[in-house]
Amino acid sequence: MAAKEIDIIKEAGVVGAGGAGFPTHIKLDGSVDTLIINAAECEPLINVDKLLLEFNFETVYKGIETASGLVGAKRTIIAIKEKNKKAIDVIEAFPSGGFKFEIFKLGDFYPAGDEQVLVNEVTSKIVPEGGIPLQVGVVVINVETLLNIANALEGKKVIDKYVTVNGEVEKPMTLLVPVGTPVKKLIDYCGGVKGEDNAVLDGGPMMGKLIDPRDYAVRKTTKSIIVLPEDSIVIENKKRGISADLKRAQAICLSCRMCTDLCPRYLLGHDIFPDELMKRLYKGKLSNEDIKNFDFAYLCCDCGLCELYSCVMDLSARSIFNHIKDELVRLGIKNPHNRDELKVNEFRQFRKVPVSRLKKRLEIDKYRSLTPMSDFNGEVESIKIYLSQHVGAPSVPVLTEGAQVRRGDLIADIPEGKLGARIHSSIDGRISQIGTDHIVIKKI
Repeated sequence: MAAKEIDIIKEAGVVGAGGAGFPTHIKLDGSVDTLIINAAECEPLINVDKLLLEFNFETVYKGIETASGLVGAKRTIIAIKEKNKKAIDVIEAFPSGGFKFEIFKLGDFYPAGDEQVLVNEVTSKIVPEGGIPLQVGVVVINVETLLNIANALEGKKVIDKYVTVNGEVEKPMTLLVPVGTPVKKLIDYCGGVKGEDNAVLDGGPMMGKLIDPRDYAVRKTTKSIIVLPEDSIVIENKKRGISADLKRAQAICLSCRMCTDLCPRYLLGHDIFPDELMKRLYKGKLSNEDIKNFDFAYLCCDCGLCELYSCVMDLSARSIFNHIKDELVRLGIKNPHNRDELKVNEFRQFRKVPVSRLKKRLEIDKYRSLTPMSDFNGEVESIKIYLSQHVGAPSVPVLTEGAQVRRGDLIADIPEGKLGARIHSSIDGRISQIGTDHIVIKKI
């Protein structure tokens, strides 16, 4: 039965909906002691998971029960921030029958939803450097992913996505929209942007990526669309190029060490030292030998605390780490860090960054909307389906231009022998274009 359920999940194209996009049929094809449901939703301004738990827990519960059974978990734990009392009340009141799960109430800190941070919070275990939770007998899975698992067992493909639209929009909402919906369509549906000179992110203010809403479409991993002023701290930081970040670091680093002291992976005992990297930049451009010495860049979890919170001089260790990762790949150097005998930093409990303080630092605390769950009744005349919206190889189109498709039809499959995910049409229509990285389907 388990193999059949795994095949159904694979056929439906279920991937991690929280942002990473790891193919779920692979994640659940194993055996672990503990299943953690990641309901932390630690990025500010995003409200998908808490609303799904509050209004659709019956379906999520079916996904939890299925996932727990597939991995043979002895413990199943829903990790949710204690402040989300409405969702917790729903969970605690739910008649679960014979299947038992626990609730772990998290503090409101960032990044509580990072897999390795979450594993330590809930189980006190430490995932090895460069490792995954599976190495300590844990699987972590997102709330919406569990909803999609339950839907898959009912014959539904992953063709819709819950998205929070927030920030500088007239009517912030959380919407269920077809995968491939143009982002501009979502923003317009929420009343459009306030004023002029705004920028748009796919994702939260900390880890989100700048996008062009006129050309960009919703992916299976899109959890939020955030609109912020061009001159906001968040946007100005994300628009700087690596050349500017390197020059600034060479000129104005204070050697205060805050980027290291607040790094969540350093606090878990990992050998990552952003301050050492920044201090080395005093001497100028990094040589290939320098880059080899900073291979601990591989341990960076890309949370953004070092650049958007820790540094009073507005420097960006994260962007430099990402640059070094690219250079290490170019030099053919793989991650050598794999220590598993780790010890949590004795000051970790006192260095967790409160989300309330983070919001003030980012100057986004004025966006207080709960982004209510709302129906999306907008006309979607055309969708753009990306062939790579998951971890692994891009999917391969199985149809040709001009082919007519129905909502839920397979349009791209996993390459033979590769890690990947299947992709389905989210509307009835005709394939009008097959590009190198996307498929366009227009409504007939």
